[in-house]
Amino acid sequence: MKKVFAVTLLALFAFIAQASAAELRIAYANLQRALNECEAGIRAKEELKKEAQKLEAELAAKQEELKKLKEEIDKKGSVWNKETREAKQREFQIKSQELQKEFMRYSDELNKKRSRREGEIIRELKKVIKEIAEKEGYSYVFESSLGGLLYAPDEADITDEVIKAYNARVKR
Repeated sequence: MKKVFAVTLLALFAFIAQASAAELRIAYANLQRALNECEAGIRAKEELKKEAQKLEAELAAKQEELKKLKEEIDKKGSVWNKETREAKQREFQIKSQELQKEFMRYSDELNKKRSRREGEIIRELKKVIKEIAEKEGYSYVFESSLGGLLYAPDEADITDEVIKAYNARVKR
């Protein structure tokens, strides 16, 4: 009877140990916050901001040139002959269209650079999340900034750990 009890007790402990080992661990991370707060994300935003300011300055100079041409047409248009007035108006229209095209091109270029850079950082952040999940034994790690996570306790948030690990990886 003691042997049966001992074997049963041993089997019970083995079952409990196996159930604990297979415990489901869940965490979440906010990739948008990680992107905004990691050093590479901050640098990327600063670089894009500087580039945007440079492009805005170029566009402002061209817009000022266009404004002066419009003022010239308004002031002198009544004394110019028909051909000169029409030529200046055509010039104004062409330059105005060129400015609009350039603005669109700059805007597209900046958006593509931003998307490309953010995509690179997010790919690396996901690698860091995977490493943390494997190291810490998480079964699942959810992304919280997309709105799919309705509730989770704060202690399940690994965003700060992800940011620290990513920053350490980038410094290597």
